Amino acid sequence: MGAKRAGSHSDAKGGAGRRLTVGAISLGCPKNLVDTEVMLGLLARAGYGVVSDPDGADVVLVNTCCFIAPAREESGEALAEAAELRRKGRARAVVCAGCWPELDAADLRERFPEVDGVMGPGDVPDVVAVVEKALDGQGPSGPGSPPPYLHDESMPRLRATPPWTAYLKIAEGCDHRCRFCIIPRLRGRYRSRALPSLLGEAESLAEAGVREMNVVAQDTTAYGRDVGGPDLAELLGRLAEVEGLRWIRLLYTFPSRVSERLIEVMASRPAVCKYIDVPFQHADREVLRAMGRPGDGEAYLRLVERLRSAMPEIAIRSTFLVGFPGETDGAFARLMGFLEAAQLDRAGAFAYSREPGSAAAEMAGQVPAEVAQARYHELMVRQQGISLARNERWVGREMEVLVESPGEKRGEWVGRSFRDAPEIDGTVIVQTGRRRVGPGEFVVATVRAAEPYDLVARLGPRGRSRREGEGPEAVGGG
Repeated sequence: MGAKRAGSHSDAKGGAGRRLTVGAISLGCPKNLVDTEVMLGLLARAGYGVVSDPDGADVVLVNTCCFIAPAREESGEALAEAAELRRKGRARAVVCAGCWPELDAADLRERFPEVDGVMGPGDVPDVVAVVEKALDGQGPSGPGSPPPYLHDESMPRLRATPPWTAYLKIAEGCDHRCRFCIIPRLRGRYRSRALPSLLGEAESLAEAGVREMNVVAQDTTAYGRDVGGPDLAELLGRLAEVEGLRWIRLLYTFPSRVSERLIEVMASRPAVCKYIDVPFQHADREVLRAMGRPGDGEAYLRLVERLRSAMPEIAIRSTFLVGFPGETDGAFARLMGFLEAAQLDRAGAFAYSREPGSAAAEMAGQVPAEVAQARYHELMVRQQGISLARNERWVGREMEVLVESPGEKRGEWVGRSFRDAPEIDGTVIVQTGRRRVGPGEFVVATVRAAEPYDLVARLGPRGRSRREGEGPEAVGGG
């Protein structure tokens, strides 16, 4: 199914010379968002107009995530909405990108016959050709094995984030073989980008006004290992020298690969946020081994101690998977004990879902879904209390806040501190009174109250952003 050709698609013109438009829906993690931004950049360079609302766009591009069942459900809902636009003639073509076509293109076509084009994670450079074929009604062709795609600084990128923040994707793929995960199958082996390419992109982003850079990959701590080149510590140190970058935040680290050198660089570079996202997944040794992961609760506690010894105010975020096959009541109790001992600033959790194609799907000892859900809720309630206690430590202290949007009340703005990664962590509600602030501005605020996820602060007497070269610790920790 597809639209007939109307004008020349090579210059993205529709009927009567009208420029064709594309609207994108990007689902899943920030790594997927970077892919969407690159695809939009390529389409814009080819002459397509990019619109923020897919409703009414000529082409609807849906970049899907299929990491776990809830992600597939969300992707399915987005595709259903796009398919409805296609049926009603409000869109001329629907293109499905990302993990779903790579996971099961046949299932995708059966469920959504309205989809005119499909492309896997490795097909990002081919997005213009895929869109043109979709508009010409040539029908979708399934992706093959994940090709070794790796974008570089020369590829156009139309960012979907606010102008002051961006993600820097330092690698693609994954070499870990966690039994609950199918990412290596979908995205291939780990492939590090070249250091000059990353520094070039970082400099370009900073020149464009980016002040907060969030470093992402499936495993950022694996950077450079596949090519025997510079490691993450060196990359982070070099990024900290890029003029204009105020906050550099590290996401998606692997617990057994957080080196002393990396901790040293994080502690000594003012521009590097004292923040780390380190998914532990569990704390029981036997469950971790069943997952195909190293370490245990004791080793992870030692890592937490090392991080806090070097950076007392570091914000540590983690993720846990409950209900994995073989997880007993005792194993879950050990996980809860670890949670109390570690006192993590942030933690998220997932209830295990039996992912087709994953090794864990065939394992014995599958935990009933209702048990996994009950454990999920118990863990999240316990962590809520821990997060509140960690937040309360900031009451009465000053912190730097990146202001982003007006609050619900007059004289209120919503922002984030160095402790808050975009979208996944909390916010800081800043009471500014009559003083004027604006989006993208760094201000100093005094914390007045704490909630489990958010802080409430008042613009401090200095009320200014720190001087260039000073770190977040210059105004109260971090």
